[in-house]
Amino acid sequence: MQPTAEFYDRVGMALVGSVVHGGITLVGKLVATRRLDPQDVARLRALYVPDSDTLERAVIAARDRGAVVLCAEPGSGRRITAVSVAADLGLVPEWLTIDQIDQDDVRAGMQREAGKAYLLNLQESDPDVLPAVGRELGDYITRLREVGSCLVVLATGQELGALDLAVVPEVVKLRPSDRRRVFLAHLEQWFSPDEASAWVHDQRIGAALDDASTQDAVTLAEHVHESGHRAPHLGADEVLAAYHHWETELKGWFSATQEPSHGYRRALLLAVAALEGAPVGRVFSATDRLCEAVGIDHPPGRGLIGPGIRTHLQQVNATCVDGTAVFERPRYGSAVLDHVWADRPNFQEHLTTWLRGLDDDRPAEILLRLAMDNRLPDLVVGTVEEWAGRNPDRAAGMLTAAAMSDELGRALRGKMYQWAKTGPNEALLVVVAMVCGGPLADTFDRIAFTRLRHLAGRRLQRVDAAVLAVLAELVTRPQLRARTIAEVVKWAESGGRAQAAATEAFLHLSGLRSANGSLVLVPESTREAPLITALADGWRAVLRAPERTAEAKRVAVEWLEDVAQGRANGDVICQIFPRACRSSMDTGLLTRLVWHWSQSAPDDGVDREGLCVQLMRRIGESDRLTPGLSPAYDVEGTPGWDS
Repeated sequence: MQPTAEFYDRVGMALVGSVVHGGITLVGKLVATRRLDPQDVARLRALYVPDSDTLERAVIAARDRGAVVLCAEPGSGRRITAVSVAADLGLVPEWLTIDQIDQDDVRAGMQREAGKAYLLNLQESDPDVLPAVGRELGDYITRLREVGSCLVVLATGQELGALDLAVVPEVVKLRPSDRRRVFLAHLEQWFSPDEASAWVHDQRIGAALDDASTQDAVTLAEHVHESGHRAPHLGADEVLAAYHHWETELKGWFSATQEPSHGYRRALLLAVAALEGAPVGRVFSATDRLCEAVGIDHPPGRGLIGPGIRTHLQQVNATCVDGTAVFERPRYGSAVLDHVWADRPNFQEHLTTWLRGLDDDRPAEILLRLAMDNRLPDLVVGTVEEWAGRNPDRAAGMLTAAAMSDELGRALRGKMYQWAKTGPNEALLVVVAMVCGGPLADTFDRIAFTRLRHLAGRRLQRVDAAVLAVLAELVTRPQLRARTIAEVVKWAESGGRAQAAATEAFLHLSGLRSANGSLVLVPESTREAPLITALADGWRAVLRAPERTAEAKRVAVEWLEDVAQGRANGDVICQIFPRACRSSMDTGLLTRLVWHWSQSAPDDGVDREGLCVQLMRRIGESDRLTPGLSPAYDVEGTPGWDS
């Protein structure tokens, strides 16, 4: 489902699934590793190369004891093993993350639904909460087993030691899978079995795999795919050069360009690396900006004198294709920037400033990758803070990718929490809201909701509009609809600063209509129990809010009218509204509203009285003070009532 028009209008961008609307393409790749849709689980299962009896042992432990710990360093196949455990047990995998706000109440973060395999990656949980998690783990596992679910913990040995475990689940230590089998499994996604086998048995490729990790084997397979070469004799040397980040070639090139007169050439190399695929004019303008920033002399004549652009580009192993500057070597630009970053730390600040000043998505991806590869969350923080005002969509794309990455995720999610609570910059707060409305919510819904609650509590008009737009986007996603409404109801019942924003949000969401004109929040079936419960709680909260009484009545009448006109399910409404009545005050408010609606409607032949009587009876049946005494009796006996 594409983002709603309102989300575009009020926020300016949106992120849904693995598609980035107005953002950074790297997000898609990061999100793909997080998604746990059936097709994604099937794809991962097909690529999985277990080591010996590892999977069998993990499955037996999860099935018989309700939990298993997969112990290994990141990049050892923990995630794909965890997903495979869930698939073999016939359970639906779902990520479980304990947020920093859960330190005082760890149980609040421990979800429990039937038929789930909860995947808890300790790397993504706040270190301060790990001891408390360990103490609660035994009871949590017991509660999961009661509903036919289980827990799969992903941990390093150090993280496992930080848990204060009262009950120790079975620990399965993962050993690296055979790199050749991993390489082959991934290559067979794109190549025929014979073609893939030829690459595996190539002596040069085999030597590289001898020293490779499991993740390296996956990366090498991706290099082969991107090269476009179907056989190793056509391009194995190029593939291996790219795999090794063109290290030999770059050392030679930089060694040959040591003189000050080569400064412009080096600046051009960085500009092509930063803007590869951009129009040539923009690349040369970026070159001039870098020269001015670091004091490099321009060639005389500013392009009018001397060689043309093609000669300049050839000097940095690039060329002009359809008016754009591209390297002749795959992944050469990334290798260039990695080399400069590692080899010249005294230039990093200048490089960062220059990249941030380039108005393009490609530099954003470069900064993000440098931050991830070097574990530099502050590089993302500084960039997002600088871009929030002038380019919020790009800032949100970068922050989304960083917050969902293994390398930076925990630090950036923590920073988003700080910004949401105390950040002074409204533009930055809007960016945080935008991120909470993207793929982050699909994987870390509680984390997104917590930050949205704090943003709503700031009571800043621009931020409130962004939060409202994000909530309107989230309720269009079936898997998040009930959770979103339940979260808004929590805000409304909290009595905190977010209470007023919550009642406004609930009424706004309750009035949303889909493209076919139906109310978005009205369930299609009475089987949607979590959503029905959340909606009943929400209606009770807004009908009791004196500052929203008129608007609440107006929206409630819309719901009643949709049922009367046959546009909504009457059985659903007859569950929601009666469940909202838990006191005489609730009963009085709702019965008056329903009665007035049925009597004041136009005489158009629509049967509103029947729905009125049905609702009155249901309300009476649910009244704990007068069980069985229905307001419908009084209504039916009222003069003029034709029942």
